[in-house]
Amino acid sequence: MNAIIQGNRLVVQPQTDLIASHIEVLRETVLAEMKKYPGVTGIVIDAAGIEIVDSLGVNLIIGIYRQAAAESKTFEIINAGEKFVKVARFFRFYSLFSINGEAANV
Repeated sequence: MNAIIQGNRLVVQPQTDLIASHIEVLRETVLAEMKKYPGVTGIVIDAAGIEIVDSLGVNLIIGIYRQAAAESKTFEIINAGEKFVKVARFFRFYSLFSINGEAANV
């Protein structure tokens, strides 16, 4: 996973699916990055490398969103592919945060 600062936002780029076998490492890494850069005003998940999201992946996304909200930071997902968008629609992520990507506009 990569994490970079773009302007005043922390952009997290998982290079793997959000499935049970990867969740704990991803969670720890994202929270460590958020702690490392407390001055950022937004958290962005770049979903370009995500194809599959299982129930623990959904929990991870919601957990990061809640942590960002608790710290008064914005949260959004970018570069969402078709499969990711289907999961986002099913779980109504759109009611919580912004999701952008070519498939999100369909």
